[in-house]
Amino acid sequence: MTHPRPVARRLGIVGGECSGKSTLARDLARDLPACLVPEELRAFVDRHGRPPLRGEQAGLLARQAAAEDEAARSCLLPWLVADPAPLMTAVYSVLYFDDPSLLPEAADHARGYDLLVWCDPDIPWEPDPGQRDGPDLRARADAIIADVVRDRLAPAGVRVLRVAGDEVARVTSVRDAADRAWRPEPSDGAT
Repeated sequence: MTHPRPVARRLGIVGGECSGKSTLARDLARDLPACLVPEELRAFVDRHGRPPLRGEQAGLLARQAAAEDEAARSCLLPWLVADPAPLMTAVYSVLYFDDPSLLPEAADHARGYDLLVWCDPDIPWEPDPGQRDGPDLRARADAIIADVVRDRLAPAGVRVLRVAGDEVARVTSVRDAADRAWRPEPSDGAT
């Protein structure tokens, strides 16, 4: 008799540039454990030597979502961590191109997460040539995320956890939320 393969719970990570998304994703992949879906935007910049243009944003969002779906089909671990969630492509479209057209699709995709983790920009900003534009844009991205959470995700019932502090505090926050949310219910007669 074959047993169905367990389906990994999905965890998406969002936050402005240099807010600790990749560090948190790496730590969670190790500690939960989880399969890790890397950032398509970083791969794009590495391949092309430039950030995407406005007309490339929709394809980038679709590739991030497809990479996540592909990883979910093969993941044998209890969790899947998307670094970042495709929602970040939509946030960057608003930030860099004043284009909110990807928000509905990205918000709909976010409904598939068991938990969406939002990284606070409370850590020092560090340069990463070709990838980061500065702490002011990080703060603006965080404000856009706040609007999306308030206007689109909260009304849709998406579970969002905002994390802050150092690496240990952030991992602990996510693990605590996961433990509370998915702790097995006691069976009948249990004390």
